[in-house]
Amino acid sequence: MKSSSPSVTLLIPCYNAAPFLPRIMEQVRAQTQPFATVIGYDDGSTDNTAAVAAKLGLALLGPNSNRGVAYARNRLVDAVQNEWFHFHDADDLIDPNFVERLGACCDGGCDVVSCDADWLDETTREIQLRWRYDPAALALDPAAHLIERAMSLNNTIIRTSAWRRIGGCDESLRMWEDADVHIRLALAGARWRHLAEVRTCALRRRESFSHNYRESWLCRLSALQKYAASAGPRPTAVLAAEAERAAGELLHWKDRPAAARALALCRHLGGNPPTTRNPLLRALKPFLPALTLLQWQDRRRRSLQS
Repeated sequence: MKSSSPSVTLLIPCYNAAPFLPRIMEQVRAQTQPFATVIGYDDGSTDNTAAVAAKLGLALLGPNSNRGVAYARNRLVDAVQNEWFHFHDADDLIDPNFVERLGACCDGGCDVVSCDADWLDETTREIQLRWRYDPAALALDPAAHLIERAMSLNNTIIRTSAWRRIGGCDESLRMWEDADVHIRLALAGARWRHLAEVRTCALRRRESFSHNYRESWLCRLSALQKYAASAGPRPTAVLAAEAERAAGELLHWKDRPAAARALALCRHLGGNPPTTRNPLLRALKPFLPALTLLQWQDRRRRSLQS
C-alpha cells in the first residue's frame, strides 16, 4: 500500500442504492491506496439501502427525508474531518488506482485534483461519451474551461476548506449541481491540477434521472445567470456562448420561454445570436427573430449528425 499521499475521505450519496452498493464497496476495497474513511448518506431511500449498507460495513448518515442530491452532498461534507474528500455515485465505477494516482497530486499547490472520465452504457459497456480535459487550460483558467466542459464530482478530489468557503453545492439545483460547484470553486480562485488519465466511469441507464435533459438545461441556465451576476472576474465571452447553447437545447426540448431567457442573457453578455458561418442565416439575422434562426440552425445541425 502507498502511504505518502494525504488522507482522502470517500463520500457516497445514496438514493435507492441497494443494487449498486455491493459493487461500489468491492471497488473501494480494491483501491491500491485506501480511502481514510467511507461515509454514505441515505437520501430518503424507499428500498433496503440501509440494510445493505449495514451488511457491507458502510457507515450511513440517516434515515433522512428525500431532499435531493445537492443537500445530501452538503450533509456528507459536514461530516468530513480531514483535509481532502472525494464523492462517488453509488452506481458508477472507480479505478483501483484512483486514490493512489490522484492522491499523489493533493498538496499545498492545489485545491482540486481531477481526472478524465468515460460514460458507458450500463448494459453493453460501450463508450457513450469521453470526457477529456486540458490540464493547461484548467491550470490557467479553470472557470472558462469548466463552463465549456462540465465536470462531475466523480472526477475530483477536493480540499475541504475550499468547498466550505463557497458554501458547497447550490441546493436549489435539482441537477447539474456537481458541474456548478466546480465552476464556483474555480470562480472563487481554487487552484486546479489535472491528471489526463481515465480513472472513473459513469454507467448510463435509460431510467436515470439525469436523462431529463430539459430539467438539466433549466438548471444550467439558472447557474449561468448567477455566474453572470456575480462580482469579480468572469469569462464573459464563454458565458455568452454557453447561454446561446442553452437556448438551442431548450428550444429542442420545446421550452421556448426558457430559450428566450437564455438568448436575453447571451445578449446581456455581449453576444449576437445566433453565432453562425452559414451565409443564409447571417443574411437573415436583421429580419427574423433570433429564436427562429436558432431553431433552424439546431435542426440542421442535428440532421447532419444523425
